[in-house]
Amino acid sequence: MLPLPTAVRLAADRLAAAFPPECEAQPAGNRYLDRHPTVLTSPTLPIMPAPDRFEITRDCRAYYLERLGWLLRSGGLLSEKACQALLDGVGKHYDEIVNNPQRGSFSEEARGLTSSRITLIADDELELGILLDHVTSRLFEEGATGELWKTQQRFMTLLGRLDMQRGDNPVGPRGISEGLRAMFAAADASSLDQKQNLIDCLENQLREGLPWVYGEVCNFLDQAGVATIQPGIVKPPESPRDHRDTVVRSTENAPQTLHTGLLARQSSNRDSTAASSYGASTLLSQAAIDNLLFRLEAFEQPTIVEDDFLSSNAPALEALLPGLFADQPAPVAAAPRRPLNSHELRVSPTTAEGLAIDSAAMICQTIAAAPELPEVLKTLVASLEVSIVRIAIKDASLFANAEHPCRRFINALGRAVLGLPLDVSAQHPLCQRLTAIVKTLRQDRSGGTASYVAALRELRVAIDERETAIDRAAAAYLPLFAQLDRRDQADHEVNALFARLGVEREPAEIRSFLERIWRHLLARIWLHDGPDSPAWQQHVQALDTLLWSFQPKLELADRKRMAQKLPGVLQVINVGMERMKMSPDDRTRVLDACLSRQREALRQTTAEPQPVAPVPPAKRPLPPVTTNILKAGTLVLHTLDLAAADLAQAPQPPCQPGDWLELPVAGQRCALRVCRQSRRSGRSLLLNPDLDLALAIHPQLLKQQLSAGEAIRLGQSNLFEAAATQALCESGIRGSAE
Repeated sequence: MLPLPTAVRLAADRLAAAFPPECEAQPAGNRYLDRHPTVLTSPTLPIMPAPDRFEITRDCRAYYLERLGWLLRSGGLLSEKACQALLDGVGKHYDEIVNNPQRGSFSEEARGLTSSRITLIADDELELGILLDHVTSRLFEEGATGELWKTQQRFMTLLGRLDMQRGDNPVGPRGISEGLRAMFAAADASSLDQKQNLIDCLENQLREGLPWVYGEVCNFLDQAGVATIQPGIVKPPESPRDHRDTVVRSTENAPQTLHTGLLARQSSNRDSTAASSYGASTLLSQAAIDNLLFRLEAFEQPTIVEDDFLSSNAPALEALLPGLFADQPAPVAAAPRRPLNSHELRVSPTTAEGLAIDSAAMICQTIAAAPELPEVLKTLVASLEVSIVRIAIKDASLFANAEHPCRRFINALGRAVLGLPLDVSAQHPLCQRLTAIVKTLRQDRSGGTASYVAALRELRVAIDERETAIDRAAAAYLPLFAQLDRRDQADHEVNALFARLGVEREPAEIRSFLERIWRHLLARIWLHDGPDSPAWQQHVQALDTLLWSFQPKLELADRKRMAQKLPGVLQVINVGMERMKMSPDDRTRVLDACLSRQREALRQTTAEPQPVAPVPPAKRPLPPVTTNILKAGTLVLHTLDLAAADLAQAPQPPCQPGDWLELPVAGQRCALRVCRQSRRSGRSLLLNPDLDLALAIHPQLLKQQLSAGEAIRLGQSNLFEAAATQALCESGIRGSAE
């Protein structure tokens, strides 16, 4: 098999031969520019007409799959059937992205994330999903700011999607992941181990060759006249951001900026019809304020339709037949049916009170409209909207003071629901407790902050008790978690043994057997029997003797010793092969290679062995990623790890115990809490009891996912400030305020 760079160059030469020089003067893509020479390069309108968009998108699909096909076939790792199946899966993903502009957005993913979907996934499918998610992260990391980002810039123009997320790139790594799923059946890979071996073989080839493919796609789109999106409109992918916060983060006081921005906007419209109908006074009289507070109380009461005599006159069926409705989730709180603003309360938007009403209402309504937040949180905040507006009217420091008790309570409320499924039931113990706290706040109509101070203390107690309960649940997984550290010790011992015996100097056939089979057998014996056991000593001695038999034997005593020891060594090796379930053909091939090395050693007349040094690869492959499932009774711990990880090179974990992370698990985004970290390996134990999901992940893999943006930290910004920032962006106030 040719090295990958050589194979890629040969593939490129073949493709160049398929397009003779006379065709280069008039590339196929230029026909689009001939018909519309100015539309695609216009600095003010980078969006393309629909007919050209359809043709270029179609031709780009064929071109992309052709180049990707050359890359896959050049490695010689897949059969033609498996290669075509992978391309079909990639093409299907391309079509779905192009034809569905909403696919891949986080709000759509979040709507499908429920507490039951994770538990319904089979263990093997869950492990495969975890593995594919990490392969996607690695490929994203390779091309985050290079050729992959350039293709996304052009597809933003081509498809007219300036808000395209990197996961929505039609030629992005997520399509490769979908193609791998489609390829497994064609490659007759039914078991998880077979699928993992295929992924390990293809990953390094894809990491090296995909930048070339993306560069070819960029060249095609350039020739077709697709302009790059203007700098300043979008930016390259940065460090991961918290999806449960807002799209934009700001270091300024966003609530105060929102408040002053509304003031600037209303001041410019002071002579408008709406302002003149209410008057443009800057302050309301005490009587007007009392009347406003009365209207707020009326606004908070649920509206009853007079014509509905059943609901207005008859008692609730829940009260008459409680047993019938016992399994029904009780409503958390009744939210206002009409949007709350100064117009609804008949207050001038230019008054201090009107500005406070509109500012507070916009923040609450932004939270209520966020699709990535649990419904219970949105309902709780909506039920507090009148209470927050009441405080804003009486206390203007709500927007200027980041330590205001009301703001701190809303922020703590967002922290309290981290990790809850979006569809969490109102009967959840935590939800019931939060509902009781909020109910107490709603009963206080004084507009003061004392009730929020008391509620904040109670809320912090609830948060601490929940986190303590999660840590207590994680303690049950510690024996399983400790097994991973013991496995690391076993790998470390085997690594040291292989380095001492010089396994890397052996020919490819023998080295492959020792690395793929004997290494795992030795690690298994070390774990189950211990390093002082007879079984460990026997298998180590067998390996030592086998490699010694490959050396020249000049003395007669050495030849006799070899003849005495080899039968026992071969017996141990045969038993180990059978234990590791090697096929008869593989066993015969390995034993023949060993016999050939021993014959060469006996024929040599000098003590200098023939050098058999492997050629180092052009790019050192990453250690293969492994997934596993550890079980103890009803406990199930999923693992995402590196094979043969070196303890001496284990990086520091990129997070701390107590952090909440959101990362992909089998194609679904799951929120997990970091509960424990190993001092020896830096491995993290993540758990979310509400999802019944526990995951142990190697620090290097977690760092890669965070760098690639596939994993994100939750709770990095406060809910109240984040909602104000989002309201600024959506309302366009930022520009006027500045």
